[in-house]
Amino acid sequence: MKEHEAPAFTATTLTELAAQAIRHGMTWTVFRPEHGVFLAEGNGHTLRLKAQQLLDFEIIPDPPPKSKVLDHLYIPSPLVDKLFFGILPGYEPFHLPNYRIGSTAEVYTTMSSLDPTGSATKKIRDNRYPSFAPDCLFGFSDIIPLAAPMLRQYSSTIIRLPIPAQYTVGLLTHKEGFVVFRHRLNRFIASPRYVTERKDTRLYAPYIAFWVRDKYCELTERFPEWEDEVLANKQINNRSMEFLNACNAAWDYCTGHLFNLIRTYGKNFYRDLMAAHLKHAVNWWHQAWNRMRAGEARDNYGLRDYIAEGMHLYWDYLDLVVKEMQERGWSKVPEATLKDAWIVMVFRGFCWWRCHWMMEGQEMCVAPERLPSEYYEDSSEDARYLGEKEDEYVVVAKA
Repeated sequence: MKEHEAPAFTATTLTELAAQAIRHGMTWTVFRPEHGVFLAEGNGHTLRLKAQQLLDFEIIPDPPPKSKVLDHLYIPSPLVDKLFFGILPGYEPFHLPNYRIGSTAEVYTTMSSLDPTGSATKKIRDNRYPSFAPDCLFGFSDIIPLAAPMLRQYSSTIIRLPIPAQYTVGLLTHKEGFVVFRHRLNRFIASPRYVTERKDTRLYAPYIAFWVRDKYCELTERFPEWEDEVLANKQINNRSMEFLNACNAAWDYCTGHLFNLIRTYGKNFYRDLMAAHLKHAVNWWHQAWNRMRAGEARDNYGLRDYIAEGMHLYWDYLDLVVKEMQERGWSKVPEATLKDAWIVMVFRGFCWWRCHWMMEGQEMCVAPERLPSEYYEDSSEDARYLGEKEDEYVVVAKA
């Protein structure tokens, strides 16, 4: 260090500082790095940073609270830190990149990258209802459980994640989605067409849908919170370890099945399957309400009718997903394999959600707690002391 520089006790990147504040239950009410003005408050803490010079900040913490509330804690992970900035980490073994979803504009850009035709992005624009929830990007939110890696740790019940987008919940979260999926899966397996299609000797794991059905029933019998997100969300960071590990193990098995399909058919298999699903999933809200108005809604099993109809529509889209996959160059993959892969992918999404928590109760749209994605820096690089690199934001905590 140079002679005139004050000694530092710690040094960190701006990304790490921002994430640490939110991890401790604070919200950034002022976050303007370009002006050197910062203020984070909440959970009994206040974090103020005064810019004496552009890269020289002083941290003034309030005394810590007398007691810590477990539910304020987030999963401690560099991957989770990305969510604070509206960046969804993609699952690397499936060859998925990071997806920026923190703003509506970023959602449009991400959806366009998955569906170059632009039809899905247009549907997202058309489906926004300013009078109800202008930030509800119906169907697109499925990208969160379908693209992200498993972020919780087997040895921990800490499952809270920061909210990476304007809209995070969806049919893979709600009880209606679970229950209708179970009934439609049973109907799918019982159909004569299912048996006929499985006679194809080229199929990999031809009866994987039976495993999904049996595992689903097992989780339902063992854990009442499996189907019911309201019951599950009564326990956030103190959710049953047995339940979490059971869901995690089912997610692992599904991941193994899909990974084998990737190895068999090509590295972009899962990416295209997810993209094909999202392309049609964004239609469910509008079409569900149209069917209800026309008196064509199907059995909702005593649950919320429009959400139940949404999962019925997901099953209706299955043939369209298969067609989309064939148009994307996967015509040599047996149709039955494509359908089974979709079933496994959706079930895997259910498992992912039960291992994580983002929203409060039935809240649909949430106030943003994420920071602009342009301020994210890869924390894998070592933090540098003030003055070592002038073109990088570096925060120094002084005594």
